[in-house]
Amino acid sequence: MHRSGIAFGGVCAVAAAMSPLAATAQDGGVLLTFGIENRLELIRNEPLSVPAEGTDVANVTLLSFGLSSETELERLSFLASGAAIVENAAGPAGTELDFGRAALSLDYRREVPAAFLELGATLRNDDIGSFDDLAAADESGTQTDYSVSARLETGRTSAVGLALGLGYSGTDYQDASDPDLVDITEASADAAVVLHFSEVATGRIGARYSEREEDTPGTTVTQTLVSYAGLDYAITPRLDLSAELGYSEIETEDFDVIDRVTGPDLRVGGTYDLPVGTASAELRVTTSDEEGRRTSFEIGRDLETPRDTISARVGVTQADSTGTDLVGLILWDRTLPDGSLGVELAHRISFDEVEGELGTSIVNVTWLKNVNDISAISLDIEYEHSTSDIETIDQFTIGAGYSHRLTEAWNVDSGVAYTVRADLDGRATSPGVFVALSREFQVRP
Repeated sequence: MHRSGIAFGGVCAVAAAMSPLAATAQDGGVLLTFGIENRLELIRNEPLSVPAEGTDVANVTLLSFGLSSETELERLSFLASGAAIVENAAGPAGTELDFGRAALSLDYRREVPAAFLELGATLRNDDIGSFDDLAAADESGTQTDYSVSARLETGRTSAVGLALGLGYSGTDYQDASDPDLVDITEASADAAVVLHFSEVATGRIGARYSEREEDTPGTTVTQTLVSYAGLDYAITPRLDLSAELGYSEIETEDFDVIDRVTGPDLRVGGTYDLPVGTASAELRVTTSDEEGRRTSFEIGRDLETPRDTISARVGVTQADSTGTDLVGLILWDRTLPDGSLGVELAHRISFDEVEGELGTSIVNVTWLKNVNDISAISLDIEYEHSTSDIETIDQFTIGAGYSHRLTEAWNVDSGVAYTVRADLDGRATSPGVFVALSREFQVRP
């Protein structure tokens, strides 16, 4: 059972905002954070099936551990959590005990004037429907996402420097109801020579390589090599220009049939500092094996005032096979005297080999109000519309939450959510409710 509806995540944000222990480690020490939460969840028709399924009841005991440390040279952050789930799901299976909802993240950075090193790792295991994929929100099964990465840059104070990067990521599915959801792994590497011409001009010459393997019947393997040269130049103290010219070579093998695609990979952009915030523009041309060449142009505006933070983008994108579309994004966060208000409006275009061109529009409103020093309420409203060559999906979710701090360490959280989804299968609804008791404490060894 995943936490259906944005109210379940929104209430967690309420609790984090209220908790006096939601702080980072101070310089010069290691901070250990331990957390425990017991949550009772009731969700009807949790997979948004047509016809509707029954009600799932779950008792979830979630344990979490965090470690953070920060000095002048190093920063380390580690978070891990997992849950024991006693669930009585709709259907004949009855009550079952399971261990899941695993999550892990590791971030390490060491920086000196001449060089820096970054290491990272992530892992998440949960129901498929709990991931941010509208098309798969009504699928059953378990999904595991994982990644590891490393980056090293040397010679930052010299005329010539070197940048290296490695990465490996993957997605695994277990008992997936959709046969089109296949396991994917991807390995990547990049290397560049960095040329520090002056204090205002930096050049780079390098290459990026990736190999993506999809567990299809023919085991699809896609290799991509991008060779590029770039330049960052500060024309004035307020105007920065950046350009990168590259060439992509893509080779896809499926059932021993090899397909090759070549084309440009370039980016030209600029940022201008205004009295309040910045203005930007970017032209991007990319080549992919699925849709060929895509050209995108966007202009943006970012500003921050004592009350508001606004980020806006608007542009056009055009591909060889799908024509021209408008894209855009507006993020607005306002600090209120007793809480906050957030608004997101977005329209984006992507491409999937099975579904074709995907157009996704999102409207999301989040409101938080502190009732007093120990209580807060929240309201989340989200609407998402997705179109593809296969189907049109509309999904609307409204959720409300209440959080109350019992003591300095104990919190009680509750929430309700209601989701309506319309797709090729028909119209489905899913109401849900939860209540949780949690405790968090921190220790400096």
